[in-house]
Amino acid sequence: MPSLDRFASARVRSARRPGRRGVRPGARRGAVLLAAGAILAAGLSGCVAGAPEPAATTAAPPAVATPTAPSIDPGPAAALEFPAVGAGAVGIASADGSVEVLGQGGETGTVPIASITKVITSLVVLDAHPLAGPGDPGPTITLGAADLERTEAIEATGQFVEPMFEGQQVTLHDALAITLLTSANNYAETAASWAFGSTDAYLEAARAWLAEQGLTGTTLADASGLDPGSASTTADLLRVGALAHADPALAAIAGLASYDQPDLGTIVNQNVLLGEGGVDGLKTGSTTYAGATLLTSAVVTVGSSPVTLIAVVLGTESIDARFATTRALLASAQAGLREVRLATAGQSFGSYGLAATGTASPGTASSDTASPGADSPESADAVATADLSAVVFGDTPITTEVRLEPRTTGAAGDPTGTAAFTVGTARYEVPLALATPLG
Repeated sequence: MPSLDRFASARVRSARRPGRRGVRPGARRGAVLLAAGAILAAGLSGCVAGAPEPAATTAAPPAVATPTAPSIDPGPAAALEFPAVGAGAVGIASADGSVEVLGQGGETGTVPIASITKVITSLVVLDAHPLAGPGDPGPTITLGAADLERTEAIEATGQFVEPMFEGQQVTLHDALAITLLTSANNYAETAASWAFGSTDAYLEAARAWLAEQGLTGTTLADASGLDPGSASTTADLLRVGALAHADPALAAIAGLASYDQPDLGTIVNQNVLLGEGGVDGLKTGSTTYAGATLLTSAVVTVGSSPVTLIAVVLGTESIDARFATTRALLASAQAGLREVRLATAGQSFGSYGLAATGTASPGTASSDTASPGADSPESADAVATADLSAVVFGDTPITTEVRLEPRTTGAAGDPTGTAAFTVGTARYEVPLALATPLG
């Protein structure tokens, strides 16, 4: 390549030579400069063209998230056994008082519910005057003339009451125990009137509570259920049962097979199913217009999981029928339940692979859609960090959705996203993490 200094020297020497005739020195100097520039340009061009190109620098390829959402096959369909006469429903209760309805049979509209009303009364009273737990007696109620008059009026209609006397003192715990175990109508009305000051005030508070709980199919006309205006639906009563079972004090009272009460002696629970097949409550009922009714809770084991079932039967033809139909309904529900492993610790739900093109972006896959596999051998799996199981009823569909976060590097154990499973109306999630280092 010509030296740049040489071109500079030539330019200076040319400027010192005397000009030729007919050519102005300035013009000649300009031509010389143009020629030198051309030579310089040609020399540089030859230098660039003849030299090897510099090595290209490229960024490390990004990690491409490839989620994998496995499909979980549904099990066989389940068959629930509902009452041939009347109506029935069964569901799974959660600790927060919510319930998943597994099925309903017969009349699903609003019908009289008889003494199951007393469970609602207990819930409303305890909402205003909660007991701290199963061992809390609660406040003391002093019975007066109004309570005795109410007792006489109920007894005159041939409905069941327990003895009362003026000046008698009974704890709230005991008033509810007498209400729920022996179904004493007078104690139910007394507890409601005491809690809110009058029966009318109780009904106003109870209706507000029903609205707050979303129990739109339930109406109340009294605290005992003797009035046919106290009515509900099977779906609403499953929720009522779940709420009652979620209250430790109320669940403990409703689960007593018998109780020694200072004024009445030993009182006995009318629910003969207690202790059978996990049954631990709740309330019987029977009137000529409502038929024989029963709201029941039972804790059963499915796989390794305890499950709380709530069952209700309404309008059955006899007291024996309400127990027989409840027994059959609970057994059929339990037979349709199975524990399904949704995820196993270390199970891969996708990977991060190195790709020549593309950008690092979150990946999403569903068990309803196909997902591509990772193309690069240099990859790290996104694995479940724990085992996850769910109790599934019959052929309830299970869908899986995997979400992987954008990532280019990471250490083993770094979080990468979640795998979510929808089972009926329930949703379960397990965190995902890198199985091995990435990048």
